[in-house]
Amino acid sequence: MKINNMKKVYLSLISGIFLLGMAVFIIPVQAKSTEGNITSDKKIPHINIAIFHKLHAHDDFIYPKTINGADIIAATFGKAQFIAINHTLGLKNGDILNVSNDVLRDHAGVFSDSGVNCQISVHIKQTKLILAGTCQILMTDQDHHEIDHKGIIKSFTMHPHEDWQLIYDDDADGIAVYADENMGLE
Repeated sequence: MKINNMKKVYLSLISGIFLLGMAVFIIPVQAKSTEGNITSDKKIPHINIAIFHKLHAHDDFIYPKTINGADIIAATFGKAQFIAINHTLGLKNGDILNVSNDVLRDHAGVFSDSGVNCQISVHIKQTKLILAGTCQILMTDQDHHEIDHKGIIKSFTMHPHEDWQLIYDDDADGIAVYADENMGLE
């Protein structure tokens, strides 16, 4: 009986070594990859978009042209509320960003839509990132006024050494759109 058990252990060991050897020859070798880099080492623009609405009693608040630092929400705290924030990786010339944060609601048998819907085109000339597009914002403010805002983001060239940049501002409805460009792997 001990010999049969020894044969089983020996056969299992040989089978394991054989399968391991086969795996070395059959399983393809993966290309070297670093975290976040699955296509190339090429650096291309990434973009963050943040959209704000002024809070009640802060109509005189002027959105700054630039906000330094990563915490844009803290920089506008108490004066404006963010209504959408988005991060898009790996922009290429001709891309269209679709920033959407919508709610579809049934109100007395009729559907209503509220939120943000923006289409922002991306143009890259040499190393400059240029944004342009449209935004529609449907919301109810703190005074229960319905806002149906349609805005055009005129051609805006990003400044790569500045953090958050004001790319659109409408004082009448209190809407602002900021963008922040950074470089990352493709």
